[in-house]
Amino acid sequence: MKRSVSFASGLAGVASYLLFALLAFLKFQGSFSPTKNWLSDLGSKELNPQGAVFYNSGIVLTGVCLIVFFAGLGFWKIAENKAQKILLPLTQIFGVMGSAAMVMSAVFPITSKATHSFWSTGLYILLGTAFALSVAALRYHAQVPRWVLIIGAIVVVVNFVWCVALNIQPMEWATVGLFLLYVVLLSLRAKQWGLRSTGASTTSTD
Repeated sequence: MKRSVSFASGLAGVASYLLFALLAFLKFQGSFSPTKNWLSDLGSKELNPQGAVFYNSGIVLTGVCLIVFFAGLGFWKIAENKAQKILLPLTQIFGVMGSAAMVMSAVFPITSKATHSFWSTGLYILLGTAFALSVAALRYHAQVPRWVLIIGAIVVVVNFVWCVALNIQPMEWATVGLFLLYVVLLSLRAKQWGLRSTGASTTSTD
């Protein structure tokens, strides 16, 4: 059950973000690009008076879906692996906290600059930490290929560079895109594992 919930909620979260971001973009007045706009500009009532409600609603839905997604990651647990017993729950805790911060960043959109900045910074730090922990935890699991973990590691590095060194619009777009990609990949792995025999090995493979 947890596996199917994680699969459905992960894909639903990504779909919600993309759909509502598109709706907000279609209402945006003037040009909108990664070279001059933050994604949160789509949720600004000043810059996007007709479309802000779509973007902020999408962020709330995405955050709620990701809370469920992270809460359901317990099915990846390997009972006999002591390191993973610690890493996986930490992944869930940081992931749920980061997803909750995402919701709050939409409750206080970019027009509430100080409060929005607090929650927005929190979501990138917390979700970045969750993804880093997920890579460390899932490396022990045979159902997660190395190439998925490599993408997860790239997500973590790009997010770190964006938060610490290159706080510019293109890096935000790249970070969000990679976040969404990694969630999709983990969701699809959960689905594919569910379609395989229940006797699959749970030891690490290359």
